[in-house]
Amino acid sequence: MSKMRKERAPRVQKKIKAVLDNGTGIVENISTSGGFLKLESEIPTEPFQLELKISEFKTIALECEPQWHNSSGVGFKTLRIEEKKEDLFTRYVEKQIQALEIYGKDRVFKTEIMVTLKNTNVFGNVYFSNFIEYQGIIREKFLLANVPDLHELMANRSVRLVTVDTYNRFISNAYFGDTLVAELTTSEIKAATCRLDIRFLNKATKAMVGEGYQRFCMVGEKGKVIRIPKTFLGPLNFYHEVKE
Repeated sequence: MSKMRKERAPRVQKKIKAVLDNGTGIVENISTSGGFLKLESEIPTEPFQLELKISEFKTIALECEPQWHNSSGVGFKTLRIEEKKEDLFTRYVEKQIQALEIYGKDRVFKTEIMVTLKNTNVFGNVYFSNFIEYQGIIREKFLLANVPDLHELMANRSVRLVTVDTYNRFISNAYFGDTLVAELTTSEIKAATCRLDIRFLNKATKAMVGEGYQRFCMVGEKGKVIRIPKTFLGPLNFYHEVKE
C-alpha cells in the first residue's frame, strides 16, 4: 500500500512582522505548521528563532527549521511554539482563515470616486482640501461594507468616530470627470485608535494622484474615548498592512 500524503495545514496570505537575531523580516504566509519568511538579511540555513508580531500588543516566539529558500527568503517548518501561546497562535491562524471567507482575498479595500465640478477650483483641478473629504468617503464606505451593525451603533449614538489627525500628500492633478480609485489599508491599530492609510489613483492612467492617512478614535455615548469595539476590529485587522 502506498503511504497516505499528510495534509498540509492551510496557509494564510498575511504579512506579519517578524523579529530575528539578525534583524527583521516579513512572514508572507503562515500556518500552524510553517510559512515563508521574506528577508533582506542573510537567509538562515540552520534552525532559527523568530518572534511574530501578530498585533501591536502581542508577539509569539517560534522555533523554526529551514525547508527551502529562494532569493527572497526561506520556507520554514515550525518546530516549537512559545510555551502557553500555542492556543493563541492556533486561534490567530483560524481567525485569519475565517476572515478570508468573510472579506475575500484582497487585503486592500477599494472604491471609486467621480470628480464633480463642485470639487474643482477655477483652474479646473481638484482643490486640495477635497482630498480630505474623499478620505471621509472611503472611510465611511469601508465601515458600511464591513461593520454589520454600524447603522444601529451610529443611530443609538453609542459609538462615534472622531478624527484625531489627517494628512494628504499631493502627487498629481485630478480634473472634472476623472474617476479616482481610492485604496485603503490600516496600520497602527491600538486600543482606541487606528490609522487608515489611503492612496488615490487615476483609474484611466493608473497614475498616483495623492496619498495620506487619517487617524480616528472611538468615543462612547458619554463623550469619553473607548476601546475599539470587536465588530470594528475584525475588518481593521484584516486590512492591516505591514510596512516593509
